Amino acid sequence: MSTPPLPALVLIATLAPFGLAQQTPSTADGAWRVETFGTELPGGTGGVDVDRHGNVYVADFGSKLGAGGSGGNKLFKMDPSGKHTVFADTLRGGSGNAFGPNGDFFQSSIGGHFITRITPEGKTSIFANTGLRGPVGIAIDEEGMLFVSNCGSNSIAEITPDGEVGVYCKSALLSCPNGITIDPDHNLYVANFNNGDVIKIDWESKVTKLCTLPGNNNGHLIYHENFLYVVARGAHQIFKVSLDGKFTVFAGSGIRGRDDGPALEATFSFPNDIGVSPDGKFFYVNHNASITEPHTELAPMLVRRISIPAKAVPKAASTAK
Repeated sequence: MSTPPLPALVLIATLAPFGLAQQTPSTADGAWRVETFGTELPGGTGGVDVDRHGNVYVADFGSKLGAGGSGGNKLFKMDPSGKHTVFADTLRGGSGNAFGPNGDFFQSSIGGHFITRITPEGKTSIFANTGLRGPVGIAIDEEGMLFVSNCGSNSIAEITPDGEVGVYCKSALLSCPNGITIDPDHNLYVANFNNGDVIKIDWESKVTKLCTLPGNNNGHLIYHENFLYVVARGAHQIFKVSLDGKFTVFAGSGIRGRDDGPALEATFSFPNDIGVSPDGKFFYVNHNASITEPHTELAPMLVRRISIPAKAVPKAASTAK
C-alpha cells in the first residue's frame, strides 16, 4: 500500500504555558488512588481500551512523534494482574482503538493510514485503507459504524460495518483531531491534539466547541456514565468534563512525574489515552515512562491504574468553559 506521508508539523503540538484548574478535593476524593500497573512497555504511547474480562490493550505508536517515528507495530495485552504479552504485531504506528458491538477489536495505524480488525479468535485483517489520512481515535456505535479522527485532514471519517469509508464531518474547529468518543444520543466528542479544545459534533453533524482544557495539547477521551474523561496531555492531567462543558481535575497534580498516590497528588508524564473497566472500578492511562525526555519521545511507556471507589463522588473544582 502506497500512502503519502503525514505533514511533520501536524504531529507536533506547541506546548504553551498553562494555568492549572483550581482543585478542591473532598473527603471522598482522597480515597481515589493512582498506582503503577505492570511494568514499562517497550513501545510508544498509543491507544488504550479494556475488554469485558478486564484485559487492557495498549497500542505501540512508535518511538517518537514526527517524521519517521510513528512506526510502532505492536499491540500489547495486559491481563488484570498487569502481566503483558504481544497480542498483534502488524500495526504501523498504533494509535486509537475500540471494541465493536460483536467483540471485534479495531485498531488504527496513523503511519500506515489504515484500520485493522482483530476478531475475538485473534484473526487479523485490514478493515479499511482508503479515505484515511493519519487515522487516530475510533468510536463505534451500537450498529457497528466506525467514526475515525483523521489527524492529517482535520476531519472525521465514517466507516460502515462493511468497510466503506466516507467523510462524516470536516471543520475548522478540528485541529489534528485525536481522541473521539460517542454518547448514547449519538453525539461525538473529539479532543484536539494541536490545542486544548474538546469539540462536540451532534447527530446532525453540527460542530461546536465544548470547552478548552489546560496544556494546549490533548490526548484521547472516553464517555462514561454521563461524563467525558479527557486526557490533557500537555497539562499532565486527566479532566472530568460534563456534557455542558464544565470540567474538574480528575487525576494528576499538573506536575510532570510518575508518582503514585491520591489521584490529585499523583503525577503523569504526557499521558495519552484512557480506558475504563466494564464494571467502572478502574481507569487505565498510558504515558511516557521518562520524566525528563522531550514530549516527542514516547517510548518506553507506562500504564497507570486509577481506582474509583463506588461511593466516591468528586466535589466540583473548576467550572471553566
